[in-house]
Amino acid sequence: MPALIETGEHPITPTAPLSEGAASPSQSRPEFFRLPKCGGDPYFGLGCSYYYQGEQLGYWRLVRIRQRGKVRGVTLVPYDAVADFIRKQGRAAA
Repeated sequence: MPALIETGEHPITPTAPLSEGAASPSQSRPEFFRLPKCGGDPYFGLGCSYYYQGEQLGYWRLVRIRQRGKVRGVTLVPYDAVADFIRKQGRAAA
């Protein structure tokens, strides 16, 4: 039996691999994601102007968070609302 060496660090514990039915962290879908500053977002590839225009047209509603008394804040995009919109557009084209 090997002797344990005390290093003062947390022990390394092996993790079980994810089952095929479980979603990996890279495949998980967020409830909201941050509006991209430039370029496309990492989920749909749409730019921030497209999201603002979609909100004006009533396709989805963006969520704005800011601290009390502050001028600037964070704008979040609802993932499910955008995904539903894209699915509907795909069905309409077919």
